[in-house]
Amino acid sequence: MSRRKHARAGIVAVVAVIAAAIAIPALAAAPTRVTQKMVGAGKFVPNRSISDTMHFKKDRLVVAKGGKVALVNTTDAPHTFSLVTKRQVPRKLAGVDACFEKGPCGKLAVEHGAVNPDTGEEQEPTVPLVNKGKAGFNQPGDSIIIPPHAKRSVGVTSGQSLYYICAIHPWMLGAINAPAPR
Repeated sequence: MSRRKHARAGIVAVVAVIAAAIAIPALAAAPTRVTQKMVGAGKFVPNRSISDTMHFKKDRLVVAKGGKVALVNTTDAPHTFSLVTKRQVPRKLAGVDACFEKGPCGKLAVEHGAVNPDTGEEQEPTVPLVNKGKAGFNQPGDSIIIPPHAKRSVGVTSGQSLYYICAIHPWMLGAINAPAPR
């Protein structure tokens, strides 16, 4: 065998080993239970600044179809875990504003009973779970409220890519079984 053939055979072998090493974790079954934490805090200095570091701990969740996502709110504020379309995931500050004005945040606030649809006034939410389709989290519009320092769990019935935000703090966002939104 010539040197070139040996070199090609060696390169092919190395590429095959690397490909196998990458493929093996991808073939592993997705976990049936994952945890998503809400973390961070807000700071307000009158007439100076406001900052908010609240976010979901993970940008991307991988969970098996039919699995569960445990939602743990470690903050002093309520949050939602709300499914949206990929297009509805805010990418810039204007997207955060639009979420309330004409996007899913305003609509979900009404559906959760946190905003009176007739007067537009905020009120204590009366509907902790909004479910648009069959039971479980499987389509945009499904949403659950997680009170401060509370835990909730939702079943993920879809094997597809799902995107989520907090409808109260829409800069908190992520994806299930899809690349993390950026």
